[in-house]
Amino acid sequence: MLAAYMKSAEDIILREDSPRVLGAGQIRLKVLASGICGTDILAARTGSADYQPFGHEVAGEIMELGEGVTTLEVGEQVVLDSATPCGFCKMCKNTEQELCTDIQSFFFLNSFGMAEEMIAPAISAIAYDSSRLSPAVASLQEPLGVALDVVRVAAIRPGDNVLVMGPGPIGLMATKLARLGGAGKIFVTALSATAKRNQLALEYGADEVIEVDRVSLADYDFGCSIERVVSTTPPSTLETVIPLVAKGAIIAFIGLAHEDGALMSFQANAFHFKKIQLRASFASPALYGPKAVELLTSGKIDGSKLVSHTFALKDLKSAMEMAVNEPAETVKLVIEAC
Repeated sequence: MLAAYMKSAEDIILREDSPRVLGAGQIRLKVLASGICGTDILAARTGSADYQPFGHEVAGEIMELGEGVTTLEVGEQVVLDSATPCGFCKMCKNTEQELCTDIQSFFFLNSFGMAEEMIAPAISAIAYDSSRLSPAVASLQEPLGVALDVVRVAAIRPGDNVLVMGPGPIGLMATKLARLGGAGKIFVTALSATAKRNQLALEYGADEVIEVDRVSLADYDFGCSIERVVSTTPPSTLETVIPLVAKGAIIAFIGLAHEDGALMSFQANAFHFKKIQLRASFASPALYGPKAVELLTSGKIDGSKLVSHTFALKDLKSAMEMAVNEPAETVKLVIEAC
C-alpha cells in the first residue's frame, strides 16, 4: 500500500509499505478522506530531519476486524477520533475521561491517514451515514471535536459577547458553535489576506471580522464588553486581549507555535484584579466525536463550506504547498480516496 511521508512541504514522498498484521481490538481501514490539519501545516513549515507519516483527520471504510471487535462491521464507513479514552483507568472510572492515563490512538501504532490504508484501535471508530455525509465532510469530525472542546472550556453562556481569534477551520467552527449556543456579539480576528475565511466567518455567525493587520485590536471599538475569548492563534497573541476583556472573563486557547511564538507575557496584577481565567483546551483524548458527526449530518455545521479543495493522494505535495503558501485561497484541504 502507498503511504505518505514528509520532511517539509517541498519534500513529501509516497512509499510502498507492506500492510501490517492486525492486532486484537484493531481495525483496518481503506482511507477515503484525510484532512490537512493546522499542525500538519506547522510541521511542513518547520521541517523535520527525518520523513514522518501524518494525517489524523480520517474517514474510511472498514476492511478487516481484529480479534475481539464485535461492534463494527466490514464495509462500514467510519471516522476516527485521533485519541480516545480507554474507559478502564482510574480517571475514566471517576468520570474524568479527559484525563485518561491510557489513551488509545493510532498515533501509538504509527499508522496515519495520508495513505491508502491504515490501522486504528476499534474504540476510536465512529460510524457515519455515508448517504448523508461525503467522506471529505465526514473527516471534519476530528477538528470539529476540537472546536467543541475549546468552546466547552470557554464556558460561553447565552448572551456572552465572544472574541474568536483566528479564522482557521477550528476557529470558524467555534464561531458557529458560539452562535448556536446563543452568544451575543461575536467578533473574529483575522488577516486581510484570508478573505475567503473572513467571509465564511460572517456566514458562520460572526457580527464583525477584525483585520488586525489593518486596525489595532487594542484600539478597536467593540461597542460592548467581551466576556469570553476563544483563541486558535499562537500563544504570544494572548497578551493583547487581557486589557480588552471584561472583569471575570474566560480566555480559552488551543493555538500552538514554536520558539518565541509559544511564549506569552502579560500584566499579572491586571489579570488578578480583573479575575480573568486563562484555560487551555487540548482535545486529547477526544470527547465529542458522536456529537461532531451529529452536527455535520444535520447541517448545523455546514462542512461543505469548509472544504475548499480536494486532492488525490498522488498530488499531496501540491496540496501541502498550497496549504502552506496560499492561505488566501484555502480553508480546509482534504485528500480524497487515498
